[in-house]
Amino acid sequence: MTDRIPRLFALPLAAALITACSATGGENAGMQPQVRQVTQSAHCGLTGPGVAHVRTGSELEALLDIGGQNMATGIIRQVNLEKESLVIVTLGQKPTAGYSVGLESATADRKTLKLAMKVNSPAPDMMVAQVITSPCAVLAVADSQWQRLEVSGLSGTPLLKELGN
Repeated sequence: MTDRIPRLFALPLAAALITACSATGGENAGMQPQVRQVTQSAHCGLTGPGVAHVRTGSELEALLDIGGQNMATGIIRQVNLEKESLVIVTLGQKPTAGYSVGLESATADRKTLKLAMKVNSPAPDMMVAQVITSPCAVLAVADSQWQRLEVSGLSGTPLLKELGN
């Protein structure tokens, strides 16, 4: 009976060790991007759907000086641009309130950072304010050598932006 107890534990232990080793290695080891959503806003002031990549303080100030935006600029300015860059994903102008966009997931494929975004729209029968909005999400991305940015979830085809690193 005492010989069977170590055998009962040996198989699950071996399976756990093999699983742990395979989860930490492989072709894409170390490729999990560090991306966090800093803020989102219903009024970013950006008229077209798209992606902006911000690396410097002057680029950030130019973006924050856009008229019609109502973002939480204090929290955006707290991002250390020496360690992270900012990615601003916008839906463009929408005819009513009730639209928003946020980060769903982030993955990497070699030199491409892939951001999957979740778009929320008002229900067809929902009463909403008749006001033009320009929803966006502001993301902080840990410094890396990404050469391309691919944003999906905004429309039928992903938005691509060459970063030129």
